[in-house]
Amino acid sequence: MKNNRKNHLSDEYKSIRYLNLFRLLLSFFFFSIIFKGVSGFLGFEYTLNIAKFIASIYLSLSILTWLASIVFKSNSVKIGLIALAIDLPFIIVLALLFDGINNGWVILPTITIGSFSILSRKPYAIFAMPIAATVMLWTFPYILGIESENIGYISKLIYSLTYFGIALVGISQSNTYTKTLLLSQRQKEKILDLSLINNLVIDQMQSGVIAFDQKYSIVLINKKAQEIFKLVKKQKIPTGLIKKIIATPDSRNKSITVNGEDVVFYLVNQEEKSGLNLLFIEEQKQINEKSQQINLATLGQLSATIAHELRNPMASIYSAAQLLQESPDIKDEDRQLAGIIAKQVERSNDIVEDILLMSKPHIANQKQINLFEKLNNFKQEFCAQNKYQSENIVIDCPDEMLIIKFDTMHINQLLWNLSENAFRHGSGDKISIVISNQEKSVLIDIKNDGEAFESIVEESLFTPFFTTHTQGTGLGLYICREMCKSNGAKLEYLRLEFQHVFRIHVRK
Repeated sequence: MKNNRKNHLSDEYKSIRYLNLFRLLLSFFFFSIIFKGVSGFLGFEYTLNIAKFIASIYLSLSILTWLASIVFKSNSVKIGLIALAIDLPFIIVLALLFDGINNGWVILPTITIGSFSILSRKPYAIFAMPIAATVMLWTFPYILGIESENIGYISKLIYSLTYFGIALVGISQSNTYTKTLLLSQRQKEKILDLSLINNLVIDQMQSGVIAFDQKYSIVLINKKAQEIFKLVKKQKIPTGLIKKIIATPDSRNKSITVNGEDVVFYLVNQEEKSGLNLLFIEEQKQINEKSQQINLATLGQLSATIAHELRNPMASIYSAAQLLQESPDIKDEDRQLAGIIAKQVERSNDIVEDILLMSKPHIANQKQINLFEKLNNFKQEFCAQNKYQSENIVIDCPDEMLIIKFDTMHINQLLWNLSENAFRHGSGDKISIVISNQEKSVLIDIKNDGEAFESIVEESLFTPFFTTHTQGTGLGLYICREMCKSNGAKLEYLRLEFQHVFRIHVRK
Protein backbone atom coordinates (compact mmCIF):
# COMPACT_ATOMS: atom_id res chain seq x y z
CA MET A 1 0.00 0.00 0.00
CA LYS A 2 2.92 2.35 0.70
CA ASN A 3 4.26 1.75 -2.80
CA ASN A 4 0.86 2.55 -4.32
CA ARG A 5 0.75 5.77 -2.32
CA LYS A 6 4.24 6.69 -3.50
CA ASN A 7 3.26 6.03 -7.14
CA HIS A 8 0.16 8.20 -6.75
CA LEU A 9 2.22 11.07 -5.27
CA SER A 10 4.78 10.67 -8.04
CA ASP A 11 2.08 11.05 -10.72
CA GLU A 12 0.71 14.17 -9.02
CA TYR A 13 4.19 15.65 -8.75
CA LYS A 14 4.68 15.16 -12.52
CA SER A 15 1.42 17.04 -13.13
CA ILE A 16 2.62 19.87 -10.87
CA ARG A 17 5.91 20.08 -12.79
CA TYR A 18 4.08 20.49 -16.12
CA LEU A 19 1.80 23.08 -14.55
CA ASN A 20 4.78 25.01 -13.16
CA LEU A 21 6.42 24.94 -16.60
CA PHE A 22 3.24 26.33 -18.19
CA ARG A 23 3.06 29.07 -15.54
CA LEU A 24 6.70 30.03 -16.08
CA LEU A 25 6.24 30.25 -19.84
CA LEU A 26 3.03 32.25 -19.52
CA SER A 27 4.44 34.69 -16.96
CA PHE A 28 7.60 35.14 -19.03
CA PHE A 29 5.44 35.82 -22.09
CA PHE A 30 3.49 38.55 -20.25
CA PHE A 31 6.72 39.94 -18.82
CA SER A 32 8.34 40.12 -22.25
CA ILE A 33 5.46 42.19 -23.65
CA ILE A 34 6.22 45.09 -21.30
CA PHE A 35 9.34 45.78 -23.35
CA LYS A 36 8.48 47.95 -26.32
CA GLY A 37 10.65 46.07 -28.77
CA VAL A 38 9.10 42.70 -27.94
CA SER A 39 5.55 44.01 -27.66
CA GLY A 40 5.81 45.75 -30.98
CA PHE A 41 7.17 42.60 -32.57
CA LEU A 42 4.31 40.51 -31.10
CA GLY A 43 1.70 43.15 -31.93
CA PHE A 44 0.66 43.88 -28.34
CA GLU A 45 0.46 47.20 -26.56
CA TYR A 46 -0.22 47.65 -22.90
CA THR A 47 -2.43 50.59 -21.93
CA LEU A 48 -1.24 51.25 -18.35
CA ASN A 49 2.17 51.35 -16.67
CA ILE A 50 0.80 49.10 -13.94
CA ALA A 51 1.17 46.23 -16.42
CA LYS A 52 4.93 46.33 -15.92
CA PHE A 53 4.53 45.98 -12.18
CA ILE A 54 1.94 43.17 -12.31
CA ALA A 55 3.83 41.18 -15.00
CA SER A 56 7.03 41.43 -12.95
CA ILE A 57 5.28 40.24 -9.78
CA TYR A 58 3.64 37.34 -11.66
CA LEU A 59 6.98 36.19 -13.08
CA SER A 60 8.56 36.40 -9.63
CA LEU A 61 5.73 34.41 -8.07
CA SER A 62 5.99 31.78 -10.85
CA ILE A 63 9.71 31.33 -10.16
CA LEU A 64 9.10 31.11 -6.37
CA THR A 65 6.34 28.54 -6.90
CA TRP A 66 8.61 26.42 -9.08
CA LEU A 67 11.38 26.52 -6.45
CA ALA A 68 8.95 25.80 -3.58
CA SER A 69 7.57 22.74 -5.41
CA ILE A 70 11.10 21.37 -5.73
CA VAL A 71 12.16 22.13 -2.14
CA PHE A 72 8.89 21.04 -0.52
CA LYS A 73 8.18 18.11 -2.82
CA SER A 74 5.84 16.32 -0.37
CA ASN A 75 3.60 19.42 -0.22
CA SER A 76 3.75 20.17 -3.95
CA VAL A 77 -0.01 19.57 -4.42
CA LYS A 78 -0.94 22.14 -1.75
CA ILE A 79 1.53 24.60 -3.21
CA GLY A 80 0.06 23.96 -6.67
CA LEU A 81 -3.51 24.67 -5.48
CA ILE A 82 -2.48 27.91 -3.80
CA ALA A 83 -0.55 28.95 -6.90
CA LEU A 84 -3.57 28.27 -9.14
CA ALA A 85 -5.78 30.40 -6.90
CA ILE A 86 -3.21 33.22 -7.19
CA ASP A 87 -2.86 32.68 -10.96
CA LEU A 88 -6.51 33.47 -11.60
CA PRO A 89 -6.50 37.24 -10.80
CA PHE A 90 -3.05 37.76 -12.32
CA ILE A 91 -3.97 36.11 -15.63
CA ILE A 92 -7.28 38.00 -15.90
CA VAL A 93 -5.66 41.35 -15.06
CA LEU A 94 -2.81 40.88 -17.50
CA ALA A 95 -5.16 39.61 -20.23
CA LEU A 96 -7.38 42.69 -19.77
CA LEU A 97 -4.41 45.04 -19.76
CA PHE A 98 -3.22 43.61 -23.05
CA ASP A 99 -6.67 43.85 -24.67
CA GLY A 100 -7.25 40.19 -23.80
CA ILE A 101 -10.97 40.09 -24.51
CA ASN A 102 -10.63 41.15 -28.10
CA ASN A 103 -7.54 39.03 -28.59
CA GLY A 104 -8.99 36.02 -26.81
CA TRP A 105 -6.46 35.91 -23.95
CA VAL A 106 -9.16 35.78 -21.26
CA ILE A 107 -9.70 32.15 -22.31
CA LEU A 108 -6.49 31.32 -20.39
CA PRO A 109 -8.28 31.07 -16.98
CA THR A 110 -10.01 27.93 -18.30
CA ILE A 111 -6.64 26.16 -18.07
CA THR A 112 -6.29 27.36 -14.48
CA ILE A 113 -9.85 26.25 -13.59
CA GLY A 114 -9.37 22.85 -15.26
CA SER A 115 -6.02 22.30 -13.50
CA PHE A 116 -7.58 23.27 -10.16
CA SER A 117 -10.37 20.74 -10.76
CA ILE A 118 -7.88 17.94 -11.37
CA LEU A 119 -5.82 18.71 -8.26
CA SER A 120 -8.57 19.74 -5.83
CA ARG A 121 -11.36 17.21 -6.52
CA LYS A 122 -13.61 19.20 -4.12
CA PRO A 123 -16.80 20.38 -5.88
CA TYR A 124 -17.37 23.53 -3.78
CA ALA A 125 -13.77 24.69 -4.19
CA ILE A 126 -13.87 23.95 -7.92
CA PHE A 127 -17.15 25.87 -8.39
CA ALA A 128 -15.71 28.86 -6.52
CA MET A 129 -13.09 29.31 -9.25
CA PRO A 130 -15.44 30.22 -12.16
CA ILE A 131 -17.46 32.46 -9.84
CA ALA A 132 -14.30 34.34 -8.86
CA ALA A 133 -13.12 34.46 -12.50
CA THR A 134 -16.49 35.84 -13.68
CA VAL A 135 -16.57 38.53 -10.96
CA MET A 136 -13.02 39.56 -11.85
CA LEU A 137 -13.77 39.60 -15.57
CA TRP A 138 -16.76 41.96 -15.06
CA THR A 139 -15.31 44.24 -12.38
CA PHE A 140 -11.56 44.53 -13.09
CA PRO A 141 -12.01 46.69 -16.28
CA TYR A 142 -13.62 49.42 -14.12
CA ILE A 143 -11.02 49.05 -11.37
CA LEU A 144 -8.16 49.20 -13.89
CA GLY A 145 -9.75 52.12 -15.75
CA ILE A 146 -9.93 50.35 -19.10
CA GLU A 147 -12.19 52.14 -21.61
CA SER A 148 -15.64 50.54 -21.62
CA GLU A 149 -16.07 50.72 -25.41
CA ASN A 150 -13.24 48.22 -25.77
CA ILE A 151 -15.10 45.71 -23.61
CA GLY A 152 -17.73 43.56 -25.28
CA TYR A 153 -20.52 42.39 -22.94
CA ILE A 154 -21.40 39.45 -25.16
CA SER A 155 -17.76 38.35 -25.15
CA LYS A 156 -17.61 38.58 -21.35
CA LEU A 157 -20.81 36.58 -21.07
CA ILE A 158 -19.49 33.85 -23.40
CA TYR A 159 -16.20 33.65 -21.50
CA SER A 160 -18.05 33.50 -18.17
CA LEU A 161 -20.20 30.63 -19.40
CA THR A 162 -17.05 28.91 -20.66
CA TYR A 163 -15.53 29.17 -17.15
CA PHE A 164 -18.61 27.56 -15.60
CA GLY A 165 -18.73 24.89 -18.29
CA ILE A 166 -15.11 23.92 -17.63
CA ALA A 167 -15.84 23.84 -13.86
CA LEU A 168 -18.89 21.59 -14.34
CA VAL A 169 -16.88 19.21 -16.51
CA GLY A 170 -14.12 19.32 -13.90
CA ILE A 171 -16.56 18.48 -11.08
CA SER A 172 -17.99 15.59 -13.08
CA GLN A 173 -14.56 14.23 -13.93
CA SER A 174 -13.40 14.81 -10.35
CA ASN A 175 -16.28 12.75 -8.95
CA THR A 176 -15.60 9.96 -11.42
CA TYR A 177 -11.90 10.04 -10.63
CA THR A 178 -12.53 10.04 -6.87
CA LYS A 179 -14.86 7.05 -7.13
CA THR A 180 -12.37 5.22 -9.32
CA LEU A 181 -9.56 6.03 -6.91
CA LEU A 182 -11.56 4.82 -3.88
CA LEU A 183 -12.53 1.63 -5.70
CA SER A 184 -8.93 1.10 -6.73
CA GLN A 185 -7.74 1.61 -3.14
CA ARG A 186 -10.35 -0.84 -1.81
CA GLN A 187 -9.33 -3.41 -4.40
CA LYS A 188 -5.67 -2.91 -3.56
CA GLU A 189 -6.42 -3.32 0.15
CA LYS A 190 -8.31 -6.55 -0.52
CA ILE A 191 -5.49 -7.83 -2.72
CA LEU A 192 -2.98 -6.90 -0.01
CA ASP A 193 -5.05 -8.66 2.66
CA LEU A 194 -5.36 -11.76 0.50
CA SER A 195 -1.64 -11.64 -0.20
CA LEU A 196 -0.86 -11.45 3.53
CA ILE A 197 -3.23 -14.35 4.26
CA ASN A 198 -1.68 -16.40 1.44
CA ASN A 199 1.82 -15.72 2.76
CA LEU A 200 0.71 -16.65 6.28
CA VAL A 201 -0.86 -19.90 5.08
CA ILE A 202 2.19 -20.76 2.98
CA ASP A 203 4.52 -20.04 5.93
CA GLN A 204 2.50 -22.38 8.17
CA MET A 205 2.70 -25.26 5.69
CA GLN A 206 4.71 -28.29 6.83
CA SER A 207 6.08 -28.66 3.30
CA GLY A 208 8.58 -26.26 1.79
CA VAL A 209 7.35 -24.04 -1.06
CA ILE A 210 9.53 -22.13 -3.55
CA ALA A 211 8.30 -20.05 -6.49
CA PHE A 212 11.01 -19.16 -9.00
CA ASP A 213 11.19 -17.47 -12.39
CA GLN A 214 12.76 -18.57 -15.68
CA LYS A 215 16.20 -17.46 -14.45
CA TYR A 216 15.81 -19.66 -11.32
CA SER A 217 15.64 -16.61 -9.06
CA ILE A 218 13.45 -17.12 -5.99
CA VAL A 219 10.27 -15.02 -6.04
CA LEU A 220 8.63 -16.57 -2.97
CA ILE A 221 9.92 -18.95 -0.30
CA ASN A 222 8.28 -20.10 2.94
CA LYS A 223 9.90 -20.77 6.32
CA LYS A 224 10.16 -24.53 5.85
CA ALA A 225 12.04 -24.16 2.55
CA GLN A 226 14.32 -21.57 4.15
CA GLU A 227 15.16 -24.04 6.92
CA ILE A 228 15.95 -26.81 4.43
CA PHE A 229 17.96 -24.87 1.83
CA LYS A 230 19.16 -21.87 3.90
CA LEU A 231 17.94 -19.54 1.14
CA VAL A 232 16.10 -16.21 1.05
CA LYS A 233 14.03 -14.33 -1.52
CA LYS A 234 15.81 -13.10 -4.71
CA GLN A 235 18.61 -15.64 -4.31
CA LYS A 236 19.16 -18.27 -7.00
CA ILE A 237 18.23 -21.90 -6.52
CA PRO A 238 21.28 -24.12 -5.78
CA THR A 239 22.98 -25.59 -8.86
CA GLY A 240 22.39 -29.19 -7.74
CA LEU A 241 18.65 -28.59 -7.47
CA ILE A 242 18.56 -26.78 -10.84
CA LYS A 243 20.13 -29.83 -12.51
CA LYS A 244 17.49 -32.05 -10.94
CA ILE A 245 14.72 -29.69 -12.09
CA ILE A 246 16.04 -29.62 -15.67
CA ALA A 247 16.28 -33.42 -15.64
CA THR A 248 12.65 -33.70 -14.47
CA PRO A 249 10.49 -34.30 -17.57
CA ASP A 250 7.22 -34.17 -15.71
CA SER A 251 5.78 -33.50 -12.25
CA ARG A 252 6.91 -36.73 -10.63
CA ASN A 253 8.54 -36.73 -7.20
CA LYS A 254 12.34 -36.46 -7.25
CA SER A 255 14.80 -36.85 -4.39
CA ILE A 256 17.92 -34.86 -3.53
CA THR A 257 20.28 -34.72 -0.54
CA VAL A 258 20.58 -31.31 1.15
CA ASN A 259 22.92 -30.80 4.10
CA GLY A 260 23.03 -34.54 4.69
CA GLU A 261 19.23 -34.90 4.72
CA ASP A 262 17.16 -36.68 2.07
CA VAL A 263 14.62 -34.31 0.52
CA VAL A 264 11.79 -35.07 -1.90
CA PHE A 265 10.56 -32.31 -4.23
CA TYR A 266 7.60 -31.99 -6.57
CA LEU A 267 7.74 -29.58 -9.52
CA VAL A 268 4.70 -27.80 -10.95
CA ASN A 269 5.41 -26.77 -14.55
CA GLN A 270 5.60 -23.08 -15.32
CA GLU A 271 2.62 -20.89 -16.06
CA GLU A 272 2.91 -19.20 -19.46
CA LYS A 273 1.41 -15.92 -18.27
CA SER A 274 3.57 -15.43 -15.17
CA GLY A 275 6.58 -17.50 -16.18
CA LEU A 276 6.78 -18.87 -12.64
CA ASN A 277 7.44 -22.40 -11.41
CA LEU A 278 6.36 -23.91 -8.11
CA LEU A 279 8.50 -26.32 -6.13
CA PHE A 280 7.07 -28.28 -3.19
CA ILE A 281 9.71 -29.78 -0.88
CA GLU A 282 9.35 -32.31 1.92
CA GLU A 283 11.95 -34.01 4.08
CA GLN A 284 12.10 -37.78 3.78
CA LYS A 285 12.07 -38.19 7.56
CA GLN A 286 8.88 -36.12 7.70
CA ILE A 287 7.26 -38.41 5.13
CA ASN A 288 8.38 -41.43 7.17
CA GLU A 289 6.94 -39.92 10.36
CA LYS A 290 3.57 -39.31 8.68
CA SER A 291 3.54 -42.86 7.37
CA GLN A 292 4.43 -44.19 10.80
CA GLN A 293 1.64 -42.15 12.42
CA ILE A 294 -0.90 -43.55 9.97
CA ASN A 295 0.35 -47.08 10.59
CA LEU A 296 0.25 -46.57 14.36
CA ALA A 297 -3.28 -45.20 14.22
CA THR A 298 -4.44 -48.19 12.19
CA LEU A 299 -2.53 -50.62 14.39
CA GLY A 300 -3.87 -48.95 17.52
CA GLN A 301 -7.48 -49.35 16.39
CA LEU A 302 -6.93 -52.97 15.40
CA SER A 303 -5.04 -53.78 18.61
CA ALA A 304 -7.70 -52.13 20.76
CA THR A 305 -10.42 -54.22 19.11
CA ILE A 306 -8.48 -57.46 19.56
CA ALA A 307 -7.49 -56.58 23.13
CA HIS A 308 -11.09 -55.82 24.06
CA GLU A 309 -12.21 -59.19 22.66
CA LEU A 310 -9.46 -61.04 24.54
CA ARG A 311 -10.39 -59.76 27.97
CA ASN A 312 -13.38 -62.05 28.49
CA PRO A 313 -11.65 -65.36 27.62
CA MET A 314 -8.59 -64.28 29.59
CA ALA A 315 -10.76 -63.59 32.64
CA SER A 316 -12.25 -67.08 32.34
CA ILE A 317 -8.80 -68.69 32.03
CA TYR A 318 -7.52 -66.75 35.04
CA SER A 319 -10.51 -67.74 37.19
CA ALA A 320 -10.14 -71.40 36.17
CA ALA A 321 -6.40 -71.34 37.00
CA GLN A 322 -7.09 -69.89 40.45
CA LEU A 323 -9.76 -72.50 41.15
CA LEU A 324 -7.33 -75.25 40.15
CA GLN A 325 -4.70 -73.85 42.51
CA GLU A 326 -7.18 -73.84 45.40
CA SER A 327 -8.47 -77.35 44.72
CA PRO A 328 -7.37 -79.90 47.42
CA ASP A 329 -7.42 -82.81 44.96
CA ILE A 330 -4.91 -81.37 42.50
CA LYS A 331 -1.33 -82.62 42.46
CA ASP A 332 1.54 -80.31 43.33
CA GLU A 333 2.92 -80.46 39.79
CA ASP A 334 -0.47 -79.47 38.37
CA ARG A 335 -0.86 -76.70 40.98
CA GLN A 336 2.48 -75.30 39.85
CA LEU A 337 1.33 -75.36 36.23
CA ALA A 338 -1.91 -73.58 37.19
CA GLY A 339 0.19 -70.87 38.91
CA ILE A 340 2.21 -70.39 35.73
CA ILE A 341 -1.02 -70.05 33.75
CA ALA A 342 -2.37 -67.45 36.18
CA LYS A 343 0.89 -65.51 36.10
CA GLN A 344 1.02 -65.44 32.32
CA VAL A 345 -2.62 -64.37 32.16
CA GLU A 346 -1.76 -61.46 34.51
CA ARG A 347 1.10 -60.46 32.22
CA SER A 348 -1.18 -60.73 29.17
CA ASN A 349 -3.74 -58.59 30.94
CA ASP A 350 -1.07 -55.92 31.55
CA ILE A 351 -0.32 -55.91 27.80
CA VAL A 352 -4.04 -55.60 27.03
CA GLU A 353 -4.36 -52.69 29.47
CA ASP A 354 -1.38 -50.91 27.86
CA ILE A 355 -2.82 -51.39 24.36
CA LEU A 356 -6.21 -50.06 25.43
CA LEU A 357 -4.53 -47.14 27.17
CA MET A 358 -2.50 -46.40 24.03
CA SER A 359 -5.60 -46.36 21.83
CA LYS A 360 -7.53 -43.95 24.07
CA PRO A 361 -7.16 -40.18 23.59
CA HIS A 362 -5.27 -38.75 26.59
CA ILE A 363 -7.50 -35.77 27.31
CA ALA A 364 -5.95 -33.81 30.17
CA ASN A 365 -7.98 -32.46 33.07
CA GLN A 366 -5.35 -30.09 34.39
CA LYS A 367 -5.35 -28.99 38.01
CA GLN A 368 -2.94 -27.08 40.21
CA ILE A 369 -0.64 -29.57 41.96
CA ASN A 370 1.85 -28.97 44.75
CA LEU A 371 4.81 -30.80 43.25
CA PHE A 372 6.73 -31.36 46.50
CA GLU A 373 3.69 -32.87 48.20
CA LYS A 374 2.84 -35.00 45.14
CA LEU A 375 6.38 -36.43 44.94
CA ASN A 376 6.45 -37.38 48.60
CA ASN A 377 3.05 -39.10 48.41
CA PHE A 378 4.20 -40.96 45.31
CA LYS A 379 7.40 -42.05 47.08
CA GLN A 380 5.46 -43.54 49.99
CA GLU A 381 3.00 -45.43 47.74
CA PHE A 382 5.69 -46.68 45.34
CA CYS A 383 8.01 -47.91 48.10
CA ALA A 384 5.16 -49.57 49.99
CA GLN A 385 3.82 -51.47 46.96
CA ASN A 386 7.25 -52.52 45.62
CA LYS A 387 8.75 -53.14 49.09
CA TYR A 388 11.54 -50.57 48.62
CA GLN A 389 13.19 -48.61 51.40
CA SER A 390 12.61 -44.86 51.45
CA GLU A 391 16.34 -44.39 50.85
CA ASN A 392 15.94 -45.99 47.43
CA ILE A 393 14.23 -42.84 46.07
CA VAL A 394 15.88 -39.45 46.62
CA ILE A 395 13.73 -36.37 45.99
CA ASP A 396 15.42 -33.00 45.41
CA CYS A 397 12.79 -30.24 45.29
CA PRO A 398 14.15 -26.94 46.68
CA ASP A 399 10.81 -25.11 46.54
CA GLU A 400 8.22 -26.84 48.74
CA MET A 401 5.49 -24.47 47.47
CA LEU A 402 6.12 -25.04 43.75
CA ILE A 403 2.84 -25.43 41.83
CA ILE A 404 2.41 -26.99 38.39
CA LYS A 405 -0.66 -27.47 36.18
CA PHE A 406 -1.08 -31.13 35.23
CA ASP A 407 -3.62 -33.91 35.11
CA THR A 408 -3.43 -35.76 38.46
CA MET A 409 -3.88 -39.23 36.97
CA HIS A 410 -1.34 -38.51 34.25
CA ILE A 411 1.38 -37.26 36.61
CA ASN A 412 0.85 -40.34 38.80
CA GLN A 413 1.25 -42.70 35.86
CA LEU A 414 4.25 -40.80 34.51
CA LEU A 415 6.11 -41.00 37.81
CA TRP A 416 5.13 -44.63 38.26
CA ASN A 417 6.15 -45.81 34.76
CA LEU A 418 9.42 -43.85 34.67
CA SER A 419 10.42 -44.97 38.17
CA GLU A 420 9.66 -48.61 37.39
CA ASN A 421 11.76 -48.36 34.22
CA ALA A 422 14.60 -46.75 36.17
CA PHE A 423 14.70 -49.59 38.75
CA ARG A 424 14.19 -52.29 36.13
CA HIS A 425 16.87 -51.15 33.67
CA GLY A 426 19.27 -49.35 36.02
CA SER A 427 22.41 -50.88 37.50
CA GLY A 428 21.96 -49.50 41.03
CA ASP A 429 19.23 -49.72 43.66
CA LYS A 430 18.60 -45.98 43.81
CA ILE A 431 16.87 -43.38 41.67
CA SER A 432 16.65 -39.64 42.15
CA ILE A 433 13.92 -37.20 41.20
CA VAL A 434 15.35 -33.70 40.78
CA ILE A 435 13.21 -30.58 40.29
CA SER A 436 14.54 -27.45 38.60
CA ASN A 437 12.43 -24.29 38.47
CA GLN A 438 13.28 -22.48 35.22
CA GLU A 439 12.01 -19.17 33.86
CA LYS A 440 9.42 -20.63 31.49
CA SER A 441 9.15 -24.25 32.63
CA VAL A 442 9.61 -26.69 35.49
CA LEU A 443 11.99 -29.60 34.83
CA ILE A 444 11.34 -32.97 36.44
CA ASP A 445 14.40 -35.23 36.02
CA ILE A 446 14.19 -38.92 36.91
CA LYS A 447 17.77 -40.23 37.10
CA ASN A 448 19.40 -43.60 37.59
CA ASP A 449 22.80 -45.19 37.06
CA GLY A 450 23.45 -47.55 34.19
CA GLU A 451 25.49 -48.16 31.09
CA ALA A 452 24.85 -46.00 28.06
CA PHE A 453 22.36 -47.25 25.49
CA GLU A 454 23.41 -48.15 21.99
CA SER A 455 22.53 -45.44 19.47
CA ILE A 456 19.78 -47.52 17.83
CA VAL A 457 18.22 -48.20 21.25
CA GLU A 458 18.33 -44.52 22.22
CA GLU A 459 16.65 -43.48 18.96
CA SER A 460 13.85 -46.06 19.41
CA LEU A 461 13.04 -45.50 23.11
CA PHE A 462 9.69 -43.80 22.40
CA THR A 463 8.75 -46.04 19.48
CA PRO A 464 5.64 -48.19 20.23
CA PHE A 465 6.28 -51.89 20.89
CA PHE A 466 10.07 -51.37 21.10
CA THR A 467 11.53 -52.92 24.25
CA THR A 468 14.83 -54.35 25.50
CA HIS A 469 13.12 -56.29 28.30
CA THR A 470 11.69 -59.76 27.72
CA GLN A 471 8.69 -59.05 29.94
CA GLY A 472 7.97 -55.55 28.56
CA THR A 473 5.33 -54.43 26.07
CA GLY A 474 7.27 -51.52 24.64
CA LEU A 475 4.33 -49.16 25.16
CA GLY A 476 5.20 -47.52 28.48
CA LEU A 477 7.44 -44.71 27.25
CA TYR A 478 5.24 -44.07 24.21
CA ILE A 479 2.20 -43.66 26.48
CA CYS A 480 4.19 -41.40 28.83
CA ARG A 481 5.18 -39.12 25.97
CA GLU A 482 1.58 -38.92 24.70
CA MET A 483 0.37 -38.00 28.19
CA CYS A 484 2.97 -35.24 28.36
CA LYS A 485 1.81 -33.88 25.00
CA SER A 486 -1.80 -33.76 26.14
CA ASN A 487 -0.69 -31.60 29.11
CA GLY A 488 1.40 -29.29 26.95
CA ALA A 489 4.58 -30.84 28.37
CA LYS A 490 7.53 -32.58 26.75
CA LEU A 491 9.33 -35.83 27.63
CA GLU A 492 12.89 -36.46 26.46
CA TYR A 493 15.79 -38.80 27.21
CA LEU A 494 19.25 -37.45 28.08
CA ARG A 495 22.56 -38.98 29.02
CA LEU A 496 24.05 -36.69 31.68
CA GLU A 497 26.98 -37.31 34.02
CA PHE A 498 27.01 -41.05 33.22
CA GLN A 499 23.35 -41.35 34.23
CA HIS A 500 20.11 -42.08 32.40
CA VAL A 501 17.84 -39.04 32.66
CA PHE A 502 14.18 -38.88 31.61
CA ARG A 503 13.26 -35.18 31.70
CA ILE A 504 9.73 -33.77 31.76
CA HIS A 505 9.39 -30.15 30.67
CA VAL A 506 6.25 -28.71 32.29
CA ARG A 507 5.23 -25.31 30.94
CA LYS A 508 4.37 -22.65 33.48
